[in-house]
Amino acid sequence: MEKTKDNIVIGQYGRMKEQYLKYNNPKEYRRMVREKELKPYLLKIDKIAVEMEEDLAQSFAKGNGLTEEMKNLDPDRWIGLMNNFRMCAREMVIKDIIEE
Repeated sequence: MEKTKDNIVIGQYGRMKEQYLKYNNPKEYRRMVREKELKPYLLKIDKIAVEMEEDLAQSFAKGNGLTEEMKNLDPDRWIGLMNNFRMCAREMVIKDIIEE
């Protein structure tokens, strides 16, 4: 996580979006830096992306019948499935929010 000079933490998705802008839309990136819009924008993107990832992962889990009972009975399987759901959610977030 990257701290700004105001001790505001920009998470992984905010940093991803910053890199994406820097290399794919450098004019917009420079404009946002110049007008001091970049950090607030990155914080907003990070928050939205984290929430979307969590919501998607939980939705996948629920839709595939992952329950607390399964977590207690077969924790290794539960962890494996949740990791898969989180990775799928992460890919969707990157496509929908970071690379838009």
